[in-house]
Amino acid sequence: MTKRLTIALIAFLALAMFVVLPAAAADNVIAAAGDTVFRGEQGLNIAATGVVIGDTLGWYAAGSTPGTGAPSATIVVSDPTNFYVDPSMQAGAWYRQVAGTPLAFIVADPALDVKILDVGGNVKNDGTVVKGTDVLRFRIDTNLDAFTQRVTAPATLGATIRVRVTGPGGNVYTSLVDDTGALINVAANVVNSNPFIVTGGAGSTGVWDVGNANYPRGTYTFKVDCNVNSMNDNYDVVGKTISKTYSITIADDDLVITSNMDTVIRNNDFAVTIEGRPSTNYVLWVKGTSTLTAAETPQIKAGQQGVSLDAGVGSAGRNAGAYSFTAAQTVGADVPGGLAVGSPFYAMVNTATSGKRTVGFSTTQNTKDQSFTIRTDRYVAPGPSGDYDEVKVRVEKGAVTITASGDRSYYIGEEVVLSGTNTDSANVYLFITGPNLANNGAQLTNPAVAVIDGAGGTGVNFINRNVKGDDTWEYKWDTSGLALDAGTYTIYAVADSRDKNNLANNKYETVSVVIRKGFVSASASQTSVAKGDKMFIRGNAEGNPSPGVAVWVLGRNFYARNTQTVEDDSSFEYELTGAATTNMASGQYFVVVQHPMGNNRFDVVEDAVSVAGRTYATMLGIVPAAGIASTDYFPVVGPGRLQGSDAAEALIQLLNNPNVDDTYTKLTFLVEEPWIRIDSIGDKNVGSTFTITGTTNLGVDNDLLVEVTSSEFRPTEKTTATEFSGASATVKVVKGDAGANIWSFEVNAAAFKPDEYIVTVESIEADASTTATFNVLEGVPVTQPPATQPPATQPPATQPPATQPPATPASPGFGALVAIAGLGAVAFLVLRRN
Repeated sequence: MTKRLTIALIAFLALAMFVVLPAAAADNVIAAAGDTVFRGEQGLNIAATGVVIGDTLGWYAAGSTPGTGAPSATIVVSDPTNFYVDPSMQAGAWYRQVAGTPLAFIVADPALDVKILDVGGNVKNDGTVVKGTDVLRFRIDTNLDAFTQRVTAPATLGATIRVRVTGPGGNVYTSLVDDTGALINVAANVVNSNPFIVTGGAGSTGVWDVGNANYPRGTYTFKVDCNVNSMNDNYDVVGKTISKTYSITIADDDLVITSNMDTVIRNNDFAVTIEGRPSTNYVLWVKGTSTLTAAETPQIKAGQQGVSLDAGVGSAGRNAGAYSFTAAQTVGADVPGGLAVGSPFYAMVNTATSGKRTVGFSTTQNTKDQSFTIRTDRYVAPGPSGDYDEVKVRVEKGAVTITASGDRSYYIGEEVVLSGTNTDSANVYLFITGPNLANNGAQLTNPAVAVIDGAGGTGVNFINRNVKGDDTWEYKWDTSGLALDAGTYTIYAVADSRDKNNLANNKYETVSVVIRKGFVSASASQTSVAKGDKMFIRGNAEGNPSPGVAVWVLGRNFYARNTQTVEDDSSFEYELTGAATTNMASGQYFVVVQHPMGNNRFDVVEDAVSVAGRTYATMLGIVPAAGIASTDYFPVVGPGRLQGSDAAEALIQLLNNPNVDDTYTKLTFLVEEPWIRIDSIGDKNVGSTFTITGTTNLGVDNDLLVEVTSSEFRPTEKTTATEFSGASATVKVVKGDAGANIWSFEVNAAAFKPDEYIVTVESIEADASTTATFNVLEGVPVTQPPATQPPATQPPATQPPATQPPATPASPGFGALVAIAGLGAVAFLVLRRN
């Protein structure tokens, strides 16, 4: 019995092979020469192309002519009934290398991709969200439809391509349920066209009903592959025998609207996002705002992708306004202005293929501070659809801040930087209040002019500053030339151009500032200056005078006026050069430093045009008349000029005129003949170190040349080496404590010989020098105390042996010799200077 069953089974299998094998084998049979084969295929029967065992096939590069030259690549066919298309074979025509070079076949590179479509034929992009109501189809894009050329009986009708869908849990679907409930095999699609649509069963609209309970919510991936004749096994390349992997997400069919902000400061934007069905129309509007004005209501921004405002009858936006969200009320009747072309309070929104669309809203400084409800309904004419969602967004007032640079105390003429933030509006409006200014506020740049109230930026005479993207603003207030007295003032920063009496319901802040009159202070670098030496007038001029300060110097037969720039820290420095003091007579000089004050101009000036050979100091705008005395001017150069203290007093009287707002400070200094003095030196010892000091009226940092030389004058010893004793250096003058400046020079007498020495001190720049003498004596020998054992006792006092200085050889006229040496030193100095 078992034997008979075995025989029957063998017979059945043989019959099955007879029925099945020809159909499977048909895919590997090339029907005729010139047909297409694909890289990666194996087991092909290419005998029908004329190729025989041992044939050489050749491929010719572009520009070559088959049969007229050597092929660019060749292969030898060992078995035409079991041919392998190596993936490295060049794509294109391959020719038999026999007489006539006949075409054998064409090698093609397979191409394979897949897309997923909705029932309308719209492509769902990678990562698309689909709802449970969607029915999908697959579209296969490939060149493998060329398999239809392989027609032999019994024949296949194309390449078999598999669709593979992987669920959220990792399970793989090879069959899908269509919208009729039929289970459709998607793993054996016979592709005979390009593109090829994978459809469901009879009466279906697609092959995959994603709303079926068989498919839980989540992300699914899908791809296609083709392994006909083992091409995928041999040539597993994405885009060739297997497609890229794509995904879709199956989501609940819920409508959700969200906002990127729960609270927004007015004059800022916010956005809402609608999540619903892909490529579906939804009505969007600001609900319940029909009692508000247009300025008080958030507005939908124009020009957004997928967002259609009302463009008139028949437009998508007008359809949105006509939509009834209840049985008795339309959207248009629920917003300011009703149905209106271009209304920014409602729109038709078409979601993207992802099912989402983000819509931007704007607010202004006039938007009412309250909560607003943004609603969206799935559009079904005439409505209601019953599918809707809402989100609330609260609009709040912003804030305005103001601060003033520095310590809020300023001199007239200074620049004040006002800055702050404004989160309530796009502009900030500034005005000032203070003593005897307009009660409701005055203009910052002209305090004599009152501001005029006006809502919505329509006010007049306000300083208007734009608010930057980071909500900051800044204004540089130049106080020079302002008609402001010294005192305390209040500056207002307001979100709208409203004056002091109309600040209710407006955001604002104030800052108090103190305005002071400018002043000037000055001092001389020294109370007296030696001729040929420089000196400085230094001081501070508060109030940032742009012309600087004017420095007047007046003395006997001397007049000078110059202006000096004032630095950012209010300091100034005027130099009276050494060249100038060289020609100045000894005596007292008067300095007046003039500050232009609030009007930033000098009201007492030097007349620009000489009158009758005279130069005048005059009040600005007054033209001096020759020979006519006046309290408005006086001559400083030329015949009849005022000199010294008279000129200084006349200048001060001009500056004290009530019609002149300039202020001043005055000081004096003395010009003296330059002198240098050497303090008493006394006797010194060989080997000692001592300091030579002295005083001078030369200025600090002047250079002095100090030379110490021996006064010895006798014939040179020709049989022994001679030595020179002395020292020299350049030293600086430093400031003294007793009116005169001081200098010092340290001398090391280690190499000195006992002798009389001359000290000569000379100014490098000024015409001043002096000399003095001192003696250097033999050094005192050092006597060591006797050694003692502990306990320690004081060594007995010892007196050094008295050493008499060597007797000076008697020589007639020593005083004359000293005088001659002194004259020689002076001659040396004169030569050195020249």
